[in-house]
Amino acid sequence: MKKVIFSLALVCSCLVADNLFDYNQWAEDLQTMIELNQNKNSTLKGSDINKNMVRDDVENYIKEKYQGDEFQKIMFLEAAKKMQQILTLPKNTPKKVHLKLDKQLLQVYTCRDYIIYKNHDMDIEEELAQKAEFKSKVLNTASRLEAYINHKRLIPFTYQIPSDKELNSQKNECERLYSKIKAETKKTTVLSIN
Repeated sequence: MKKVIFSLALVCSCLVADNLFDYNQWAEDLQTMIELNQNKNSTLKGSDINKNMVRDDVENYIKEKYQGDEFQKIMFLEAAKKMQQILTLPKNTPKKVHLKLDKQLLQVYTCRDYIIYKNHDMDIEEELAQKAEFKSKVLNTASRLEAYINHKRLIPFTYQIPSDKELNSQKNECERLYSKIKAETKKTTVLSIN
């Protein structure tokens, strides 16, 4: 009997609420919110609520995809920052700034690849696909892709191989970063277990 009374009360309250609730206005307001959000996210800059220089959609993708791999998560977040800087450069930015950011982005990718291939038995094709998927998330609108292509057009096609000293320095820095991330992850894991 209590179930029947509860069910009737629920139905009655829904009918009353239905008469008080303007579904057309609700749908219109929801559509407006969606359009505003899409417009904000489709700009070059996009939405970055926490102001960490990584678009929210890209940050959420990285955190979800690499939730079990702190090193890759950090490296892809850093790559996303560099890509965002590149995409939002003003049109009159000097070529040397484009070149500097491009080299920094390449160093992030190179460090990630070096550690992944050194420490894990990874499929190269799979890793290349992961980078391509990442880029597709970052360059997910026509204006973002166009900005990135325009950036690449400013970079000279010639590539100078770094000296042995530069390579060793970059390798050592990368290994230090990896060790630091690994130690912090281990410490965090131990703290969360206790």
